[in-house]
Amino acid sequence: MNFLNLESISKKLALLTLLATLPALAILLYSGLEERRKSIDTAKRDVLMLTHSMAMAQKEITSSTRQILSTLSLLPVIQLMDQQASSNLFRAVLEQNPNYNNIVLVDVNGDVIASGNPFFVANLADRKHVREARAKKEFVVGEYIVTRVGPSNQVFAFGYPVLDIEGRVKGVLTATLKLDDFSRFYAVSKLPEQSFVAITDHQGIRLCYYPPQGTTNPIGEPIRGKSWARASNAHEPGIFMGTGSDGRRRIFAFEQVRLTPDDNPYLYVWAGIPEAKVLAPANAVLIRNLLLMLFVAVLSLVISWLIGKKTLISPIQNLVALTRKFSNGDLDARSNLAVTSGEIGTLTQAFHAMAEALTASQKTLCDSEARFRLLMDSLDAIVYVADMDTYEVLFINRSVKNKFGDITGKICWQTLQKGQSGPCPFCTNQYLLDGEGKPGGAYIWEMQNSITDQWFHLNDRAIEWLDGRIVRLEVATDITHRKTAEEEREGLIAQLEEALGKIKTLSGFLPICASCKMIRDDKGYWNQIESYIGEHSDAEFSHSICPDCAKKLYPDLVDDDGNLKH
Repeated sequence: MNFLNLESISKKLALLTLLATLPALAILLYSGLEERRKSIDTAKRDVLMLTHSMAMAQKEITSSTRQILSTLSLLPVIQLMDQQASSNLFRAVLEQNPNYNNIVLVDVNGDVIASGNPFFVANLADRKHVREARAKKEFVVGEYIVTRVGPSNQVFAFGYPVLDIEGRVKGVLTATLKLDDFSRFYAVSKLPEQSFVAITDHQGIRLCYYPPQGTTNPIGEPIRGKSWARASNAHEPGIFMGTGSDGRRRIFAFEQVRLTPDDNPYLYVWAGIPEAKVLAPANAVLIRNLLLMLFVAVLSLVISWLIGKKTLISPIQNLVALTRKFSNGDLDARSNLAVTSGEIGTLTQAFHAMAEALTASQKTLCDSEARFRLLMDSLDAIVYVADMDTYEVLFINRSVKNKFGDITGKICWQTLQKGQSGPCPFCTNQYLLDGEGKPGGAYIWEMQNSITDQWFHLNDRAIEWLDGRIVRLEVATDITHRKTAEEEREGLIAQLEEALGKIKTLSGFLPICASCKMIRDDKGYWNQIESYIGEHSDAEFSHSICPDCAKKLYPDLVDDDGNLKH
């Protein structure tokens, strides 16, 4: 009785207690997850605002650079392509704008004519900003480069064409911005711990990363491929959660910087906030609430155990002991638990009533079984019951036991026949069920048993057994004497038929001559009597002379008695 197992009830009681705490747990989890979601939404909003402010700052720098270069391009010394005067002018501008690395003037071939920094012979014709300024005849933004004029520095370049009075390009002004100044600009920003801001050019080359991380996020190197793929394929500012080049998981935001809304981006500004830092407050609240819930659940388990042991488990334990006594056959046993009006008391009374009913029904069943056994054993016929699927013998009467021994529990076709390697080919199971597999009518047949050589008249039918399964009931009556008499009668009949088959008879009127004794046949011909009888019967003739004829025909050769004289 597993449902009365004490350990099982204890576990179920604990489970019910835990289930009672589930709604509160669900509310705490929902609140914690909602708080996490709000924290993430707030962080996303803040990081998007940060990238937007950075993009606006970059546009201001680009606009300022454009204004400086456009103003310089109109000055006479620039128009005259005066090397010395232009270099002096560039140095003066650099002193006023220390965030620029250099300002350079190149001719249409890309050869450097003037520079704010000392230089040797150099050609910049292959630079993106030089090529595009010369081709588009307008202000252009370049990309990350390492300078060739003056000391080698990592910079970001701009270009502006110098046009003559007819609008033809006569040279290109370039300005390069120090990448260090990007970081200095953002150093004043108060970022959360382990957060960052960064800038990349149109190819994803890192121009700035603050706070500096030279090992994992070096300047002049491409950013992480997955992050760059997201940004380069987007047409609008975006936000996503992922892992950065330093292996930290963050909430990332990016925004494109363009000269005009229809242009391709020339810069991408980035910001990232550690996901763990964003979720830390919400996680702390969630963990605190879960710990509190765990404490409440444990306390509830202890209380339910103490109360349940006295009011539920102990009484049930007493009933378990009672049921074990019942199962061992002690139906006179009774519970020593004081009967109350509660559910346990009602259950105890029900157990007592069940024991009394079982005692009465057991006595009735024993009486019925004894009468049934007496009735079956008094029959001269063989009676047995077998399972229709396994062929296991479930019941036999005394006649079966006398002829075949106690075959209960054995396979019927193995014990009632000999030399069988499987179910008998004449097994009647298929004839006893209807189309729905339920008991149908009886099947009556005869067979000779291979063990006793006796003939039996069998009456088979399907019935429902005590446990509800469908079984085959077979009643077999010995008809050996009848079969023997039938065989003898059939033999005698066969002999008579054989004798009759050898006899031919003559019937009807036979036309015979009164004088010569010849017989007329159906065709009108006259035949000698021996020929006619030979054709119409199996009789054969041998010729002789009777005494009377011998006296008449041969008086000299025979005596008065018709015998030959010696």
